[in-house]
Amino acid sequence: MTHPIRLDALSDDLITLVTGLSEQNDPQNFALCRDFTSRSLKNPNFGRTNQFHVKEILDGLEEKFRILNAEDLADALRDRLDELSRISSKLTPEILSFLLQLSDRPLTNSNVGDLELLKLPEPPPPLTWSDIITDDPFTEEGIWENVDFAADSSDEEYTEDNRALSVVTEDTQDSSASDEVPRDARAFLVDVDNHGLEELQKAQFWVHQVPAMAGRADVSLAGGVEGLWLATELQVVREVLFMLSGLPTSLFQMDSSNGKIIWDEKYALSHSSQPLFHKILDSFAMIGAKLGDLRTWAKSKQTVILTQTFRAGVEERLRQYNTALSDIQERFMVPMPAVVVSLIEIHTEIQHCTRPLLELSALVSRLRSGSESGLRKFQNLELLFDSACLHQMIGDEQVFQFMAKLFFECFQTYLKPIRAWMKEGDIWGHDDTFFIAVAETATGVDPSSIWHDQYILRQDDQGKIQAPKFLHAAVNKIFNTGKSVVFLKQLGGYNKSITPEGEPILDFHTVCQSDDLGPLAPFSELFDTAFDNWIKGKHQMSSLVLRERLFSDCGLWRSLDALEYIYFLRDGALFNTISATLFEKIDRGKEAWNDQFLLTELVQSVFGSLKCVDTKKLAIRSQPGKYGDIHNRRRSVKILSNMSIIYLLPWPIANVVKKGTFHVYQRIFTFLLQVRRAMQTLERFRLLKDGLQSSASHGDDYGGEAELYYTLRHRLLWFSNTIYTYLTALVLQPHTAKMRQQLSEAEDMDAMIEVHENYVARLEDQCLLSPKLAPIYQAIVSLLDLTILLSDAHTIYAGERLFDATNLSITNHMTHRRRKPKRNNDHADSSSSSDEFSAEEADTSYISFQDTGYGERLLKMREQFERLCGFASAGLRGVARAGGEPCWEMLAEKLEWGTRAGSGMASG
Repeated sequence: MTHPIRLDALSDDLITLVTGLSEQNDPQNFALCRDFTSRSLKNPNFGRTNQFHVKEILDGLEEKFRILNAEDLADALRDRLDELSRISSKLTPEILSFLLQLSDRPLTNSNVGDLELLKLPEPPPPLTWSDIITDDPFTEEGIWENVDFAADSSDEEYTEDNRALSVVTEDTQDSSASDEVPRDARAFLVDVDNHGLEELQKAQFWVHQVPAMAGRADVSLAGGVEGLWLATELQVVREVLFMLSGLPTSLFQMDSSNGKIIWDEKYALSHSSQPLFHKILDSFAMIGAKLGDLRTWAKSKQTVILTQTFRAGVEERLRQYNTALSDIQERFMVPMPAVVVSLIEIHTEIQHCTRPLLELSALVSRLRSGSESGLRKFQNLELLFDSACLHQMIGDEQVFQFMAKLFFECFQTYLKPIRAWMKEGDIWGHDDTFFIAVAETATGVDPSSIWHDQYILRQDDQGKIQAPKFLHAAVNKIFNTGKSVVFLKQLGGYNKSITPEGEPILDFHTVCQSDDLGPLAPFSELFDTAFDNWIKGKHQMSSLVLRERLFSDCGLWRSLDALEYIYFLRDGALFNTISATLFEKIDRGKEAWNDQFLLTELVQSVFGSLKCVDTKKLAIRSQPGKYGDIHNRRRSVKILSNMSIIYLLPWPIANVVKKGTFHVYQRIFTFLLQVRRAMQTLERFRLLKDGLQSSASHGDDYGGEAELYYTLRHRLLWFSNTIYTYLTALVLQPHTAKMRQQLSEAEDMDAMIEVHENYVARLEDQCLLSPKLAPIYQAIVSLLDLTILLSDAHTIYAGERLFDATNLSITNHMTHRRRKPKRNNDHADSSSSSDEFSAEEADTSYISFQDTGYGERLLKMREQFERLCGFASAGLRGVARAGGEPCWEMLAEKLEWGTRAGSGMASG
C-alpha cells in the first residue's frame, strides 16, 4: 500500500473516532472533514518539533528524579536514552515529544519493576549432541557392527511382511468401497506401456522414412518420385511451427554463411503438387529467416539505454509471438473439437500474425546498418515513429498499433532525462542520446551570460540538433524550461512546487484513442498535441515564475529606465549639465577635455538624483587623441566618438540585455551627442547688432554675406533639430514603448531576449547606424561638421571686425561721447554687448585664418549643405522605396522641404 492511500485510510479512521461521522451515515460532512484533514496533513501549518527543547525536558526530568531521591528511575531513564541515541531516526524527537505529552506524573505513577515485563523471555538453549548422548548414550551392544541383511531374511518372512503391508479399513457411511493404503514402494510399480513410445517413434518421419510411389504422390511437375519421402501434413505443420519458434528441425536448416533458411527437397506431400508445396515452404523459410535475424539481434548486447529498452520491447513481442505459436500447436495436440489440418490455413494465419514482426525485422536491419555507419543513437525512435505514421496513412491498423505501442514504450525511457531537466534542471551524466549538454566553458562562465553559455544544444556536423526529428518543434521549450529552473536556482529561493506534480500520460491509449481530434487525425498531429500538453504545464509555470522574479525582484523595468536616461538622453535638461561642461572644454581646446575620471565624477553627480540609476556602476571611458591635435579635431563632431559611457547591469538583467547590444546603445548615445553639439554650437551665437542687420551702411557685399550667413545658420539649425526630433520622437520613444509592452507579454526568457534584440536591431536601422546606411550617416555627420565650420568662420569674421573697431581714434570716440551723452549711453550698451561677445565668442587663438574671404567660405558651405542634404534625402527615399522603413520616407520629405524652403529664402 502506497503512502497516500495509507494516509487516507488513517485519516478516515481518525475522523470517525473523533467526530463519529462515517461515509455511510453522513457522506457530505464526512467528505468535508476528509478534505480538511487531507489539506492539514499535506500542508501543515506547524513546524517540526524542536529536538533541543525535547532534550532539555528529558534532562530536566532526569535531574528532577535525582533531586527527589528517585535514583533508580533516573538511571533507568538515562540508560534508555543512551540506547535510543544509537538507533534514533529523524522522527525520534516527534515520538519523544508525543510520549512527554502523554505522561502523567511520572515520578509518582512510574514503577521501575514494570520494566521487567518488557523483557523478552530467554530462548531455550540449543540442542547439542552432548545433550542427546546424555539422555540416550550409545552403549547398546553391537550398535556399531555391520548388519547382514541377507542372512536374517527369508521368503517366508517376506511373505508375512508383505501381508502386513496392507490394511483394510472398515466401511463408513459415506463410502462402501474399501481403500488399500500401500505402505511399500513396490506397491507403486506398474507395467510398462509401450504404446506411447511406439506412437512417438512413428511420428519421427525423418527416422521412419516412407518412400513415395507414383500412385501416392502428385509429382507430375517434379520429374518423378525417385528419392522422395512422404510426410503427412501434420508433420510438416509441426516442423514449420518449430522452425518459426527458432528450434532446429529436420525439414528446415539454416545456412550459416548468409543466415537464410533452406528446406529439404526430398520430402513431399501425398495430396499436393511439388511446385505448390515448395512455394509454401519458400514462404515459411523467408519468414523464419527474418524472424531469426530479429531473434539474433534481440540476444545481442546493447550499451545505450534507449536501445536496451527497444531490445526489451522486441523480446516481449517475440515472446508474445511464441505464445501464439504455442496456441496453434496446442490446437493440434489436443483437438477439442476435431481440427482439420491445413498447411495453407496455417500459412495464412502465420502471415497475419507475423506481418508486424516482419516490419520490425526490416526496421532492425536499418537500425543495425545505421549503428555501423555511426548514425544517431535515437534512430530507433525515429524509425518507429515514421513506421507508425506510414502504416496509419495506408490504413494498416494492425502494424500501426504494433509500432505505435512499441514507440511509446521506448519513448518513456527518452522522457526520463527530459523530465529531470525540466523539473530539476539536471543532466544525467554523459547521456549522448539527450540533446542538451553542459558547455565546455561552463566552469568559469560569467553570471551575466549564464543563460546563453552554460548549456548548449547538441548539434551534428551539419548543424542539426541531435534530437529526434519529431521533437524539433518542442526542443526550444524544453531547453528554456530547464534553463529557467537553473536560473531560478542561481537567483536563490527555488521551490520545487513551481513544477506541477501530475503530468499527462503519454501512451497509445491516451494519445491515439482519445476523442479530442477524432479517428482520422494523423499520428504525428496526435503526438504533437499530446506532447505539447505534456510540456506546457512545466514550461508555463517555470517561465512565469522567472518572469515575475525578473520584473519585481531583479528590477528589469528599473534597469531599462536607467538605459533610457543614460544612453537615449531621456531627460534633456538633466543631460544638458553634462553636455555644456563637455562642449565648453572642447571649444576652449583643453587637452583634458576627455579625462575619464573627471567625466565619471560629473555623470555620477548628475545621474545620482535618479532612483533608477546606480551611480556606482556608471563610468566614462575615453580614447586619447593625437597629442597637440585638439585644435584640429575639435572642428568635427567625430571627436565625440572617442568617448564612451559604460553602465553595468545586474547579472540577471544582463542575461536579457546582452553585452553585444551595448555597442548599439553607445552609437545612439554618440549620435545624439553629436547632434546636440551641433545645436549648441549654433544656438550660442547671438545676432550681431552693429551693422549686420542692414546692407546700406556697409555696401552690397557685406549685406549679401550677412543674408547668406543667417540663411545658412537657419538651415543648419533647422537640420539639426529635424534630425534630433526624428531620433527621439519618431524612433526611440515609440519603439521603446512597444518593446516594453512586448516584454510584459513575452512567454519566456528567450522570448524576452528576442524582443530586446529585435528592438536594438530596429533602432540601429532606423537611427541610420546600420552598415547599409553608412553613406547616409556619413553625410549627416558631415552636415553636422558644417555647423562647427560655420561657427569658426563667423568667429574669425567677428574677431576681425572687433579688431578694426578697436583701432578707431580714441579722441573722436571720447568727443563723441561728450557731445551726445544720451547716444553715448546707447553706444556704451552696444560696446558692452560687443565686449561680452568678444569674451564669449571671439577666442580665435586656436583658429587658423584662411586666405579665402568670408563670403566665399559661406558660398562653399551653402553648396556643400545643398549637396549633402540632397544626397541624404535621395538616399533615404531610395532605401525607403526598396522596402525600408516608413519613417525614412518621412525624414526624406522633411529634408527635401527644408532644402526647398532654404533655397527660396536664399534666392529671395
